[in-house]
Amino acid sequence: MGIMHSTRLVTKPKNIWKDNSEEKPPSELPAQTTEDNVPGVLYDLLKKEVVGLRKSSHDKDQSLKDKDEAIEMLAKKVETLTNAMEVEAKKMIREVAAIEKEVTAVHVNKTLNNRGYCSACE
Repeated sequence: MGIMHSTRLVTKPKNIWKDNSEEKPPSELPAQTTEDNVPGVLYDLLKKEVVGLRKSSHDKDQSLKDKDEAIEMLAKKVETLTNAMEVEAKKMIREVAAIEKEVTAVHVNKTLNNRGYCSACE
């Protein structure tokens, strides 16, 4: 048999008999505890498992933190690009308005020239 580890698990057993606890006040009930000895090999295995689970949990937490930071950075980039697109759209609207104004002016000049009106002649 394996070596017994010095750590003992002390637990209070659940009271299955509710009738018994209802008959006596809690102060009169005997304080029952049971001691379980855990074999050293099992204890070491469980300890390694706990350490592994803690490390895995820490790694996952770090991964989530890194992903959150990456998402935040990408959100800032999206915001910057959205603002740049809005600025470009406003710029294009101004350019289109200026071009339409020029086209209208050219069209008016052409119409006046076709009628024989010369603004330079007067």
